Amino acid sequence: MKLKNLVVLSVLSVALVSCGNDASTEDVLAENADTTAKVIEQQKISAQNVFNSIPGPGELTRLVEDAGLDYDVSLLNNPEDLNKYLSDNFKALNLGVYGADMAYANIHQQSQESMLFLKCVNSLCKNLGISGVFDEKTVDRLEANKENKDSLLTIINKSFLQADQFLRENQRPHTSSLMVAGGWIEGLYLSAKVGTQSKNKKFIKKMSEQNQSLTDLITLVETAKVSGDGTFVLDGLKDLKTSYEKIPANMTMNDTLLAEIDQKVSALRKKIIL
Repeated sequence: MKLKNLVVLSVLSVALVSCGNDASTEDVLAENADTTAKVIEQQKISAQNVFNSIPGPGELTRLVEDAGLDYDVSLLNNPEDLNKYLSDNFKALNLGVYGADMAYANIHQQSQESMLFLKCVNSLCKNLGISGVFDEKTVDRLEANKENKDSLLTIINKSFLQADQFLRENQRPHTSSLMVAGGWIEGLYLSAKVGTQSKNKKFIKKMSEQNQSLTDLITLVETAKVSGDGTFVLDGLKDLKTSYEKIPANMTMNDTLLAEIDQKVSALRKKIIL
């Protein structure tokens, strides 16, 4: 739905319930247009803040290599479970999950399994009507850069930014916010597992610095007004926030908090992947 059409529908709805009010039609139109523009702008800012606060491709690669852990496919969402996700909310969430898993496989140079996750991502994009993202051109670019982990992660990150932009331009912020949430939650889930197993201080420190990205993600989901079978995500994120608030400013979480966050994000992730 185009922005102008959304504004018109909003105005019609307000007009139906405001008959007899002193406000003129012009005032109502201006107020609704201004409100809609502010909401969309807030969603863009929140989404960008979440993307910006997540470790970049090069940094993520170095952190994983520094932790020295082997590739563990059992941590990832099974590509064979793709057909379990029937509603748009769960398709969007698991689009983010499979995207994070694809990045994890690429970091460990598991190109064959990375392609399986890419097929899942491509299928979910098609089912959600997201065009021009994770298509044959993306596959070709990933294949051409398969020896360069930083380039692979950059391509994946840019593709998800394009998907986010497509959804927002087509007035689907709820779908976009759940996609971003699914990817963020899977990323934190994998980080918690790596941190718990390796006790790597750099990795745990980077995990501890995700409080702001979590705050922005909560704002993103709240502003998008996610409904139906996706409402549990906001509750889970807010519960995670209570744990993150226990971390002292500019400090790293202790083992107790790491275990607490690991337990909470694992439980939330379990609800997402069914």
